[in-house]
Amino acid sequence: MSDVRVARLVTETMRGRITRRQVLSAGLRLGLASPVITALMAAAPEETGAAPPSLRVVPARNQGEGGSTFTLITASSPSDLDPHYAYNNVSSTVFLAPYEMLIQLKGSSTDEYEPMLAESWESNADGSQYTFKLAPNALFHDGSPCDAEAVKASFTRFLQQEAGPYLVIARFVDDPEQMVVVDATTIRFDLGRPQPLFLPAMASEYGPFIVNPRVVEENKTEDDPFAHEWLRSNAAGSGPYTVEEFEVDERIVLRKFEDYHRGWEGNHFNEIVIRVVPENATRRQLIESGEADAITLNLTPDDVTALQANPDLDVQIYESTNAVWVIMNVPRLKTTEVRKGFSYAFPYDDVLNGAYKGLLERSGPLAPSTRGADPNIFLYQTDLAKAKELILSGGFKEGDTFTYQMPAEDEVERVVAQLFQANVQAMGFNLEIQEIDYAALSDLVYGDSPAEERPDFIGGWGWWPDYNDPWNQLAPNFLASSFGSGGSNSGNWVNERFEAIMAEAETYTDEARLNELMREAQNILTEQDPPCIYYGTLKWYTVLRKDIQGFYSNPLYLGAYPFYNMYRGDA
Repeated sequence: MSDVRVARLVTETMRGRITRRQVLSAGLRLGLASPVITALMAAAPEETGAAPPSLRVVPARNQGEGGSTFTLITASSPSDLDPHYAYNNVSSTVFLAPYEMLIQLKGSSTDEYEPMLAESWESNADGSQYTFKLAPNALFHDGSPCDAEAVKASFTRFLQQEAGPYLVIARFVDDPEQMVVVDATTIRFDLGRPQPLFLPAMASEYGPFIVNPRVVEENKTEDDPFAHEWLRSNAAGSGPYTVEEFEVDERIVLRKFEDYHRGWEGNHFNEIVIRVVPENATRRQLIESGEADAITLNLTPDDVTALQANPDLDVQIYESTNAVWVIMNVPRLKTTEVRKGFSYAFPYDDVLNGAYKGLLERSGPLAPSTRGADPNIFLYQTDLAKAKELILSGGFKEGDTFTYQMPAEDEVERVVAQLFQANVQAMGFNLEIQEIDYAALSDLVYGDSPAEERPDFIGGWGWWPDYNDPWNQLAPNFLASSFGSGGSNSGNWVNERFEAIMAEAETYTDEARLNELMREAQNILTEQDPPCIYYGTLKWYTVLRKDIQGFYSNPLYLGAYPFYNMYRGDA
């Protein structure tokens, strides 16, 4: 296989179809000798704002038989195709093609569901037991039956591997014995108590996909009993498309699975190509020229504004559950009053209109569309006089310097940081902006270094829930246990009343009580004792060629595409 890939790399390079960055990445991955890589890089085109020749030769609408290829552009590549392990938006963009959940969210709704692998489902009176009826003719891509035994084995693997998103389901089912195979097409989940959030969790785009247990068995090893290493770069699902090719940092090619249980009547794409393009200018050029069909949230706000005037494009801007904030370091900033002061110092209107160009709406830590969001939440307004007074009350003095780290790759967040820096300087303090790559920033947030060694502020952080639940949104970011243990409470914030509220909210059964708890929790997080500066909820966008039909957005399936429903039709 490696010889084939080397030959393909040489051919693509000599034809000028891949850039030097791609040659270097692929060459290192294939283990080529340095002189060989150097020679190939010399033959490759330079990295420029223009698209490489291969991206300009044939418009996407003419690729494949009958124009049946859909080309999606992304800024980065998934590093893992195991849906029980990967826990990121880039990977989840891919999963809805080769894999299926039992159910999925219906259209753009966050609380209605429709069939996927399960044709129907029901619960008992108190919601402590859920039964799913599977499609009787469902097959995995290797032709083996996707039946109730396979579903149980897949969820057992998910729970026992204890990786990535497993808590999405383990919150409700932590023992495989709670899953009962009633017959070949029926499986029941016995939860032990009422669980009103079980269906939302089962429709999450993170984790509850059905993986072929037969393939896991064939590829597991003594050191890797869950066959994770094999599934990192291969798929074993029952979804509408199979993974034909996966080149990390380059592309993923998916092909129609002829035996898909929902059939292929009507209009569908035969092939999906997900292409990784790191350069923003190139991504924009590809979508404008027609060499790509779609892109989501991988442009600048200025690009989005400009593309709205292009008659060949459909720019869809939609609500999300993606709240964004600046993390404040509690021990370094000393007092609640200081953190309130910096909350008043933030340039909210300038960030909304100048940095995000309207692709943001003010909010607290919960997006307005998330269950339990308080429509009357306290929101800070910029007031530099009040801000300075509060900061000085904590023992700081004029001329003091504060540190602000942010992801170097994010052009918009660079503007946010600079706007905040200007306000801090206007009060007589200094804000030192430190740009680090996102991977390093992520390691810092999730890592276990003491708060005293972290910066005063971490900018450009954000979160959205795995499913429509406020506890699921707030717990990873604000519980005391989420500091230094893989959570993102990077500022080491602790509030005893908040802890008590969250303990009750985790096991709630009454919606009215949940809303009451969340109103208090949100007020603690904002007006009373802020751990972060909340500046809003992102509006996501997808840019499509006008002839692409069948796309719809969902506030929880951010970055995902309903591939099976999409096709090329009249603009």
